[in-house]
Parts: sequence; C-alpha cells; structure tokens
Amino acid sequence: MKTPISELSWKLADYLAAETEPPARCISNPESTEGEMMLDDEIQDFIKDSIATLRILADHKSPRYDEIRGNYHADLAYLASLGRIEQDDYNELIRSDNLHF
Repeated sequence: MKTPISELSWKLADYLAAETEPPARCISNPESTEGEMMLDDEIQDFIKDSIATLRILADHKSPRYDEIRGNYHADLAYLASLGRIEQDDYNELIRSDNLHF
C-alpha cells in the first residue's frame, strides 16, 4: 500500500493534476491548501465526519477501511503540522482504541 498523502495539503495544481474537482476556495486561492483555509468549526466537522465514516466502514468490514484511515491520519498529521490541531489532540485522535473502532 502506498503512503497516504493528506488531501488537505493539496493546492489547486494538485487537484487539477489528479483530475479532481477542487473546492471553490482553492480556485480562489490557488497557492493555499484546504487545511490552511479551513475554519476551526470546519476542522471539528471534518474530524467528526471522518470518525463516523471510519466507524461505518469498520462495522461493514469494508476493504477500503485501511486506505481511508491512512488518509485520515495523514490529514490529521498535516493539520497538526500547521498548528491547526494540538499535538496531544492528534495523538488521541489517531488512537483507534480511543475511538472504539
């Protein structure tokens, strides 16, 4: 399995290279990443939605679970590198036993 890359670290050029539709704010701010532009509430919603998705995938024993979890961890690591989440929060959020997966 390849090393996951945080999609929250993508700039407009990365979306275009991946032939993926970029978020509107990346079009308006092509040199900024999604993670840099997210509001605190959006980060909280992202984390909640990601955890919910991972729980559903785990419950259904989805073959995509490991891939999605890897992407989630990469996104959290990127947010922590930006100082958008605290290192202690990052450490707690990646512990699967704390999330009851």
